[in-house]
Amino acid sequence: MGLWTVVLAVLVLAAVVLGPTAAQAHPSSFADVSTSADAHDAIEYLSKAGVVSGYADGSFKPATLLNRGQATKMLVKQKGLTVASTVVYAFSDVESVYGTYVEAAAAKGWIAGYPDGSFRTYDPLQRQHMAVIMVRCLGWEAQAQSLTQSQIDAGLKGIADVAQITPGARPYVALALSKGLFQGGADGRFSPTAAITRAQFALVAYRAELLGLAVVQGVRVGTDHPDKTRVVLDLSAEPGAISTDSENLGYLNVDVAGSVVEGGGIDKQVGSGEVAKLTVRQLTYRPQKVRVTLDLERFSRWEVTTLAPSDGKGYRVVIDIFKRAEGPPGEGPPLVALDPGHGGSDTGAVGVTGVFEKDINLAMALRVDVHLRAAGVRTLFTRSDDSTVTLKQRTDLANGAKASIFVSVHNNAAGSDSHGTETFYWGTADGDYSPEGRRLAEAIQRRLVDTLDSTDRGPAHTG
Repeated sequence: MGLWTVVLAVLVLAAVVLGPTAAQAHPSSFADVSTSADAHDAIEYLSKAGVVSGYADGSFKPATLLNRGQATKMLVKQKGLTVASTVVYAFSDVESVYGTYVEAAAAKGWIAGYPDGSFRTYDPLQRQHMAVIMVRCLGWEAQAQSLTQSQIDAGLKGIADVAQITPGARPYVALALSKGLFQGGADGRFSPTAAITRAQFALVAYRAELLGLAVVQGVRVGTDHPDKTRVVLDLSAEPGAISTDSENLGYLNVDVAGSVVEGGGIDKQVGSGEVAKLTVRQLTYRPQKVRVTLDLERFSRWEVTTLAPSDGKGYRVVIDIFKRAEGPPGEGPPLVALDPGHGGSDTGAVGVTGVFEKDINLAMALRVDVHLRAAGVRTLFTRSDDSTVTLKQRTDLANGAKASIFVSVHNNAAGSDSHGTETFYWGTADGDYSPEGRRLAEAIQRRLVDTLDSTDRGPAHTG
């Protein structure tokens, strides 16, 4: 491994702006499920998640009764259980259509058969049995079994037909009701022995799906900040990892793992100097991930942060899009795009002490940022953390922000006979180069050599 060489490439970039095609809210996927139906959102979500499906004629048949085999198969798919290709059936009456799903659920302790050894696959699934299965597959059985009689009575308070619930199912039904998985009818009846319909199953399974996920509760936009447009995504719970993507010019994607947006998503016109509009869409269903897309106008940089509950507000993802200086072209502070080379899975060269080039590049860019801002220059980072960013994403980001100057920071490894500091600027072998880039490269080169006391290899063009 050779010694480290400092390389800064200075390029003046042209500005190009493109925009995305915003997603649109979808109508019902099934001809017999109205967009106004109570179970519409649940059926749409579970269908796209691969949990439920329709019939060959394009219908869902929401009022059709669900049998025990169908319900078991749907729950196994929702929970992502691995199903064996061949099994020895533990129940006397299961067969190939649902058998492997029934066995997978039985192995997890979610379902049980009847005293005669049968499962009764094609019998309708009772509502009270659905409550038992849901409590078990959500890992709440110990909690249900620990309920005292007074707690069970409190959970079933107001249920007019409580006497029809079998004693063994009562703690499960009480817990399922308290968790919001089920709701009683308008007449106060739970109808425990009634068969559950496909639409009712979808509602219960969807409510279970949302438990523990960060559900989008709304989007707030602040355009009265003096230095930025702020977008706040309000969530019901702590989100998973946050990632950003700006591969195409003119917009920013912020992906929020472990989250769900209901009702087909959110569209909001913003109309600020920095953000034209935004959309919130379900990006993936397994794993669950929401994408916020911001159509950008003029901006200098962005920041994305996650906030824990405080000041009466819950979990939030905050997206700040900072303003650019106003004024005629050529006036106001320049915008310098700082590009720390490599990052994420691309470590770059490795030093003799084991340090990664990507970390040195970022540390240097952060130091440069401090001095540039102190001098009144505006800055934009192509990456401000240990993330993987493609070359196209780096240049697109700077172009989209209409950066005046692009500075790429690298620490290259070379042979043992090469050492010292170099600063590269754009230029060609036939003498065509950027005068502004050359002057900046010369200034950077002088300060680096003085500070590092290194061999001066001089500024050089990239041609």
